[in-house]
Amino acid sequence: MSARYLSLLLFLFPLLHQPATTAPPRTGKDLAVFFAVEKYQNGSLTNLQNPVKNAREIAATLQSRFGFETEVLENPTQAQIIAKLNELTRLYATNADGRHPADGQLLLFFSGHGMSEDENGYFLPADADPAQPWAKGIAYEIWRPKIDRINCRHILVAIDACYSVRFDPDWKNRPDGQFKRPGELTDAQKALANYEQYTARVFFTSDNKEDKTPDRSNFARKLLEGLSAPPGPEGYLTSSQLFANHVQGATPTPRAGNFGSDDPRATFLFFGLTETPTAPADPDEATWRSAQRQNTPEAYAYYLEAYPQGRYRAQALDERAWLLAVRQNTPAAYQIYLDTYPNGRHRTEAAAKMPSPAPVEMGPVGEASWGSLRPDEFIRVKGGTFKMGCTSEQQDCDSNEKPVHQVTLSDFYIGKYEVTQKQWRMVMGSDDPRLYNRGCDECPAEGVSWDDVQEFLKKLNQSLLAGQKPYRLPTEAEWEYAAREGGKAILFGNGKNVAYPTKINFDGDWDPKPYSVVGVDRKKTTPVGSFPANALGLYDMSGNVWEWCEDVYHETYEGAPSDGSAWLIPSGNVRVVRGGSYRSAPLYCRAAYRNSNAANNRNEGIGFRLARTL
Repeated sequence: MSARYLSLLLFLFPLLHQPATTAPPRTGKDLAVFFAVEKYQNGSLTNLQNPVKNAREIAATLQSRFGFETEVLENPTQAQIIAKLNELTRLYATNADGRHPADGQLLLFFSGHGMSEDENGYFLPADADPAQPWAKGIAYEIWRPKIDRINCRHILVAIDACYSVRFDPDWKNRPDGQFKRPGELTDAQKALANYEQYTARVFFTSDNKEDKTPDRSNFARKLLEGLSAPPGPEGYLTSSQLFANHVQGATPTPRAGNFGSDDPRATFLFFGLTETPTAPADPDEATWRSAQRQNTPEAYAYYLEAYPQGRYRAQALDERAWLLAVRQNTPAAYQIYLDTYPNGRHRTEAAAKMPSPAPVEMGPVGEASWGSLRPDEFIRVKGGTFKMGCTSEQQDCDSNEKPVHQVTLSDFYIGKYEVTQKQWRMVMGSDDPRLYNRGCDECPAEGVSWDDVQEFLKKLNQSLLAGQKPYRLPTEAEWEYAAREGGKAILFGNGKNVAYPTKINFDGDWDPKPYSVVGVDRKKTTPVGSFPANALGLYDMSGNVWEWCEDVYHETYEGAPSDGSAWLIPSGNVRVVRGGSYRSAPLYCRAAYRNSNAANNRNEGIGFRLARTL
């Protein structure tokens, strides 16, 4: 199996929405559940970029045009997928809640990697092991009959994965050709009667003979195109029309047919709504409603990226900040939420999560009183030996990233976050005019020189208790070792080995080659911790702001220390900065990339984080 490519399979069981002119409203009868996997725990499976995005877009269309309730499970494990399918089987068996009737409609959408072994096909969940797909995969031979037995007359299964055609046990013997359903070729009234009376099992597949289609799915685009088109004069779209007029235009050429207990008289109808649906057709509104239903930081981040000036921007920022605080579940995280959104929707809940008595008010600068600088904001990094510099596994090495050399470090502490503007002011004692992007307390202290940071450290360390180790800048070796999650050969310091807008704050307007990344240029810093942490729990090691290190800059690593200490020379005035910033192309956000700046220079886009010796 090629892990970099996907093929798509769409299995249609009788479908979609009764028109308001011929049937009662179907509120609460139609459900779509999406299993979208793009982050894999097994390193041999390449992470993807489009499954969650595609799932959200299709979900939004089903909500806005057909009134579906939707649920998107992001990066589910095998156990989570099985639990959800078993839950649906149970719910449709009893319909105890009135929302899962036998005459309802259920759409199941699987998107991610797939594989074939010994003539069997598998969808791969987030915890799949490609060496043993039967152990952690979703086997089509097992789940096809189980889904078929769900007590719901109208079921649609879409599988967006390699070798998805193997969901059809007779795919090798099925002839190519046009897809036509006799039950759909009669007049409108008979089509509606067939829709109510007969059961069907048919499929659409994006490939004829296990062809490959790319991650950026052309088939999914054609499916969305068809679902978004106006219905015919009868008020509905048949599956034959959907396939012939839209899906069949995908590349590679798709195929359609029937299987199992299919009755050829069955009818497959996508009914357009004649009244304003619960989720309006306005895409801004529909995407916002989808984010509310999913209620995850990623869902609100998707809304903000899709509609940076959207009508619900303020609410999305508030909700995302709150959910990030809940996810971290620390006093510091809740304090950040309260500081950023003092009048936020969740201020009462956040205040209740704070320890009692309340944190010490600002007094002399010291361990117990400096803003949110607490022990839980530092990570103890276990030392070890690693190869520092641009390795053969990485791309676009610069000469100053070589030679690759072995470094052995002792354990050390390093800050989870870049030092914030609020923390800078609390130590320096004023609203420092040197800072950029002022007014964002939890954004990094930006535009401070290396010399400014030394003044900051001097004041911060003045009131430490006897015996406590002082705060300092990390050495360049410590910084790279931490960004690379303990010296792993990874490209970026965000734990996902990727650079794209939802993972790193970088300049999306730059030519992204060779990383094929385009999109967002936020043009400013974001609050620390806004993007995923790496495996050590460190945030923004790539992007947001460049970070000062203690070392004097050298043009190459020839003669560099092997013990992880700072590389210093007398009168060295040019210092090292690492990690890239919001103004940088992805190339410069690599964990191995090195840059320099004069120690007295205050440049926009440069900040720092703290370190400490054990």
